[in-house]
Amino acid sequence: MNQLYNKSLGAYLKKTSLQKKISDSLFIISIGLSLYTLISTYIARSQLPPGVCPIENKTELYYISIGLLLLSILVSLFDKKKPTEKS
Repeated sequence: MNQLYNKSLGAYLKKTSLQKKISDSLFIISIGLSLYTLISTYIARSQLPPGVCPIENKTELYYISIGLLLLSILVSLFDKKKPTEKS
């Protein structure tokens, strides 16, 4: 299993362009930040009285998550696609 992982990671690192790697990294970071923000908001909401908005404390994190996702999309647009061969 470990050898398969090393081979697939090696192939990914060799065959993908820098733009694709940056785009993938931004996407993973933004998804992680989004999950953290969502879970922390859910936990905070369970501890607050009714009628209190738990999102006001975390608006910056929401904006950063959205910004990173948009940046990931923009970077992926500049990725040079290799032509596929037809068999």
